[in-house]
Amino acid sequence: MRASAFMEFGGPEVLQVLELPQPVPAADEVVVQVVASTVNPTDTLMRSGRQAALMTQLSPPYIAGMEFAGYVYQVGSGAGGLRVGQPVMGAVNPRRVAGGAHAQYVAVPAASLAVLASTVDLIQAATVPMNGLTARMVIDALQPRPGQNVLVTGAAGAVGGYVIQLARLAGLTVIADAKDDDQALVRQLGANIVVPRGEAMDAAVRSHFPRGVDGLVDCALIGDRAAALVRDGGIAVSPRKSNPITDPRLQARYVSVIEQMNNTAALAELGELLRQGILTTRVGQRLPMTEAALAHQSVEQGGMRGRVVLLFQHPAPAALTA
Repeated sequence: MRASAFMEFGGPEVLQVLELPQPVPAADEVVVQVVASTVNPTDTLMRSGRQAALMTQLSPPYIAGMEFAGYVYQVGSGAGGLRVGQPVMGAVNPRRVAGGAHAQYVAVPAASLAVLASTVDLIQAATVPMNGLTARMVIDALQPRPGQNVLVTGAAGAVGGYVIQLARLAGLTVIADAKDDDQALVRQLGANIVVPRGEAMDAAVRSHFPRGVDGLVDCALIGDRAAALVRDGGIAVSPRKSNPITDPRLQARYVSVIEQMNNTAALAELGELLRQGILTTRVGQRLPMTEAALAHQSVEQGGMRGRVVLLFQHPAPAALTA
């Protein structure tokens, strides 16, 4: 199989297309024929060497990629419930011996996959597992009750957008920050109240909720300044352990998507929301796997309101054409 991989850490130029052995599933695994896989900031960190401390047990070639969509290609002897040819989306930790999803085939535990409806666009679906699982965890951490409210910072980003939509499904009123250029987008995603980004956010939130909001999801990693806008005893959630909320008045929590990659039920829920058209996916750039260096450059430049997706072209599996 062909994979977008790198033999050494460095800039995007270290990426190359390599011919590697096609994976064989272990008993509890499934091999997926990858149609699409996103490039995320964590992939660029892995390639640059900033995650080298997490990769000391690995040897090159390294393959990045944390989320993907494609078709079931081969099923392990103990991975019941899945059939060859089914469309699926899934998540994988690329910092493992077998690497990640930037390859034509990837072997993952069956629990890391959700079967998709045939009507779901696989390129769109590839953008959901990592940030969708993060958003699902965030909502669970909030322990929401209908009628409560939550402030979402970094609302125009991929995680923030899913948090808005899942929070609305949970019956919450959503206050979201946004730059002027992003305010229309954030409203379309479902935010009830939109406030400006930056220091002006503080006064704007207080004007609506003088005693503070019930909860905070700090996707922008603002930290305790944003936490100060939460009422005493409220819940503040950070999507990164490295950016904790330290305000002693609050119940501070963080989430880690790596811990949820085998949460089949949550992945299936996200797949159903995709089928229903409830989740808004945003693809900013589609590139063939041979253009992985350009994809990494786009992600590192930032500012794109949509995901960068690598495409791995395959014929449809025989099970779908029979």
